[in-house]
Amino acid sequence: MSQHPISLTEWIAHVFDHPVTDPAWHWDIHARPPELSDEQALRFIAETFEHAPERLSSFTDAQLNQGFWYLIGCNSPWVWRINHLTVPWSLRQRVLRSFIPLFRDFMAVRCTPQLSHCESPVNPLNSACYMWWDILMLSSRGGEPEWAGQDREVLAIMAEILTIPHDACRESALHGLNHWQYDYPRETKEIINTFLRHTPGLRPELHAYAREARTGMLQ
Repeated sequence: MSQHPISLTEWIAHVFDHPVTDPAWHWDIHARPPELSDEQALRFIAETFEHAPERLSSFTDAQLNQGFWYLIGCNSPWVWRINHLTVPWSLRQRVLRSFIPLFRDFMAVRCTPQLSHCESPVNPLNSACYMWWDILMLSSRGGEPEWAGQDREVLAIMAEILTIPHDACRESALHGLNHWQYDYPRETKEIINTFLRHTPGLRPELHAYAREARTGMLQ
């Protein structure tokens, strides 16, 4: 592991600046992440997402997709730190809230408007957008009082992403709410019903997807 302090720019390069391969570079057992404290790692994530159009503009959509799957997925040494209760809530909340500008200012610009559950996106970045809440190392913890605040925050963030006028972003939020339906059936149904009431003119495919997401039966 790296023994010298690493800058935000260097960390972003570590996550995203790689050739797109199958399997991805980060599955190599010799790939070593920089050594960061929980707080530094979460600050880097928040600062990157809050300013994604400037921080990530130099990478291709395929590089971004590969990087996001690494950054938030099961092989990530980074985003799971949001589950450390020893990290101040203000920082963990900042990371969660940084998802909103990431989707609003970046995903909605770089992704194509195809629906990944029923169409073939022409943009590889749509994969990470659609699967965000599926691969994110964060799950609902209904019934555990110490996690109630974080769960409420995540639900509010998915509700906010639903208001972004971009079908790929809306589909992503609906996909996430579907997975949270088991622990929060009333809250997720209310969020989706509010979205349907206040968003006329939805494509039939997205409208049907939203109705199905209320049941928690989507894959």
